[in-house]
Amino acid sequence: MGLTSIFRAFGASLLIVAVAMIAPYFVALASGDETSGGFLFAILVTTVTGAGAFAASTGRSQPADMRGALIVILLWWCIVPIFAALPIAINGLTFADAYFEAVSAMTTTGAWLSGAAAIEGAAGALWRAQLQWLGGLASLSIAAAIFIRPAFIGIDTLLPPFSRGEKDSYLRSIRNAVSAFVVVYAIITCFAFIVLSIMTDTVLDAAIIALSTVASGGFIPREGGIAAYSSDMARVLFPIIVLSGANFVLVARLMRGSRERVRDMESRAYFLMIIIVAMLFWILLGAGDLALIFPQIFNAASLLSTNGFVIGEAPPLAVAMVTAIIGGAAVSTAGGFKILRWLVIMRRAREEIRRLIIPNAIFGRRRVSNELGVWTHFLVFTMTLGILVIALSMGGYSFDIVAATATAALSNTGPLIYVADSGIEGYAFFSEPIRWLLLAAMIIGRLEAAVALALFNIAFWRT
Repeated sequence: MGLTSIFRAFGASLLIVAVAMIAPYFVALASGDETSGGFLFAILVTTVTGAGAFAASTGRSQPADMRGALIVILLWWCIVPIFAALPIAINGLTFADAYFEAVSAMTTTGAWLSGAAAIEGAAGALWRAQLQWLGGLASLSIAAAIFIRPAFIGIDTLLPPFSRGEKDSYLRSIRNAVSAFVVVYAIITCFAFIVLSIMTDTVLDAAIIALSTVASGGFIPREGGIAAYSSDMARVLFPIIVLSGANFVLVARLMRGSRERVRDMESRAYFLMIIIVAMLFWILLGAGDLALIFPQIFNAASLLSTNGFVIGEAPPLAVAMVTAIIGGAAVSTAGGFKILRWLVIMRRAREEIRRLIIPNAIFGRRRVSNELGVWTHFLVFTMTLGILVIALSMGGYSFDIVAATATAALSNTGPLIYVADSGIEGYAFFSEPIRWLLLAAMIIGRLEAAVALALFNIAFWRT
């Protein structure tokens, strides 16, 4: 299993989080905010724990198999948020609520207990955006390193710009993925920050929006959302939103000047889906005014990338929820089911329909050779969504709120709840047991379904 490698990866994760805390600490210190003490304490605790994990990893490094990689992934999504929640908890919230906020940020869900409280302090808002940025990088790196392989996805995809190694070196593969994507990810974020600095009154707002939008977090640090800024803000954000849901393997290749001809059916489907969904939104809202087309194109891209915020007239809730469930590219910061999996399902459906029509026909080589992982993910996703809807319904909430909340948590599209009811101030009106259920759904939304099932398979841990 490679315990030394696991401890080393966990220690590195904590030290990264500790370094990230430095920026909001200085923001709080400069503004005379009382939260500076909380950030300083959290930095010390996280650094000491991370250093301790590194000390425990001394000795010969052992290759980590799939079980070791799964443990590290679970540590990132479940344990690291405990330390990320420290500055939030010390400065007012109960630890359970602070942990909810930290997981919501790191899974890039953006399901804040109170939207007003999330943007109240500059340091707290920056910290949430930073956690979203780190969570976005982790999501696309883990997907590219481990999950998006023919064994899980059923078809061959674009080869990532790094070595994934052998089956006994999964942690090395994750490390290579982070190294390969972090530069491209940071360049896109910096470009977004520079452009947004022109559109916003403060540099801090530009930084928060850039960090969150690139990570598909959907966090806008002002009451009123995008409408609180210039009328051109949506047009500036649009390409950033589109990129956040795009295939980062393709983005990385293009930014590095690769001249290799690339056939990426997922990216074509993603861009086509934005247009199709936008036209559907526009038609359902009346289709009488051409000026309404761009807002619906924006909304389509925002929901597919699982940023989740909308402008203009909100699209019908049912269609918005389906759009968020579809999600973006498999190797992206977006949540949802992912377009690549839908392509696999559609290919299988096409083959089966052909065989029903002409049973004895020969159609050539099967286009999908191993889609078990896709169907497993589909079953777990739909069953989890159904369980969430039933559980939330028992709380006495309206069906619109129940459906939107369940979809928002599992597809990591927190702002989707405001499409159901714009008067909602956040997720705080749910009872604490419901919040823990939503918290688990956010984490499941970031896990491969086959991996989620392996957690309960004793044989997997024994072999």
